[in-house]
Amino acid sequence: MNNAIDSSNKKLDSQLNYLKQEQFTGLIDIKSNTEVQWKIYLCLGRIVWADGGPHAYRSWIRLLKKHCPKIDLSNKFINNSKKCECWKYRILTFLWERNKITQEQLTAIIKNKIVEVMFDLLQEETTESLQYSYRPTSADFLLASGLKISLTLLDIEEIFQKTQRSQQNWSEYCQKTVNCFSPNLAPQIKDKEKLKQEVPTKVYENFVKLIDGKQTLRDLAVILNQEVQRLTCSLIPYIQKELLELITIPDIKQDNTSAVNSSSGSKTSSKSASRYKPLIVCIDDSPQIIKVMETIIRNAGYRFIGIEQALQAIPTLVSSSPDLIFLDIGMPIVNGYEICNQLRRVSKLKNIPVIMLTGQDGIIDRVRAKVAGASDFLSKPIDTSKILNTAEAFLSVTQEN
Repeated sequence: MNNAIDSSNKKLDSQLNYLKQEQFTGLIDIKSNTEVQWKIYLCLGRIVWADGGPHAYRSWIRLLKKHCPKIDLSNKFINNSKKCECWKYRILTFLWERNKITQEQLTAIIKNKIVEVMFDLLQEETTESLQYSYRPTSADFLLASGLKISLTLLDIEEIFQKTQRSQQNWSEYCQKTVNCFSPNLAPQIKDKEKLKQEVPTKVYENFVKLIDGKQTLRDLAVILNQEVQRLTCSLIPYIQKELLELITIPDIKQDNTSAVNSSSGSKTSSKSASRYKPLIVCIDDSPQIIKVMETIIRNAGYRFIGIEQALQAIPTLVSSSPDLIFLDIGMPIVNGYEICNQLRRVSKLKNIPVIMLTGQDGIIDRVRAKVAGASDFLSKPIDTSKILNTAEAFLSVTQEN
């Protein structure tokens, strides 16, 4: 696969379709004629993360405010995470692993960020040709960049269709009406005296308070809890009357993230951060087993990650650093013995206790488990007391060490 791509005849959709077919792992570097840059990260032809654009940091803060407004980001690890290439993604996984945000919040932020980046790219393509270049990498590189690739492997076609619908609706209702090219533009009052005469006092007061030329249409949509398209449509009459105007504003500075902190959230986080909860992973192709194990593990006060796809096991384990692993033997494609052999060859994982799970409680299975490097062996069906006793026994040993 060539690293350099001729962008003169290839739009974003054809670029992504090609990479999906090639099951590409790596990133796409995208640059505009004005030197604005974007990056899209893929693993095996599926989208993991996207970032960049004229308001990369503004977008990050806006999405945090929208999906987890009370989150506290005053943590040394979070500041250190900014050394990673994909530090925003790494912070999200850090918060998720420590139960500071839910899986739903994590997924919503990541998906919305990707759609927002792709929306802006589609908008840019209407006026200029963008320069695309591919950088093939390994899954290890993605992990080192801060990406927990097992969490968000998103289908390109699904994401692109959602983005395209959004872009088409925007063009139909907003752009064509007032030549409003981008939701990254900021409305400001053009003539205060004229506005005061034209609108009711209450409307004028709200406009003066909110529309100061410092918040983009996307920012205001989050503040007002509205869809950006609907908000923009409501402003169009005032723009057409030249009471308001749309201007370009810069990105906000990456000074601190106190804008999304709350005093109560900060106190809670500082207390909970001092209590480390061991992370237990269960690898099983059965969603029912994963669900049962999650209930048992979380109710006992531990953190939990379930992995149904065996091929995602090693990358997920490397990035999450578990304290204990429950591993099903009888999985398709790659069985438990093979996975155990693989992780024992990874320096970061070779000393993690691995408990093999199987429906066949035979001596041969036990021997094979030991040869593969398993620490213990439990038979199915799942027994709550056996799971918890085993976890307690192995975790007490690792914590003492």
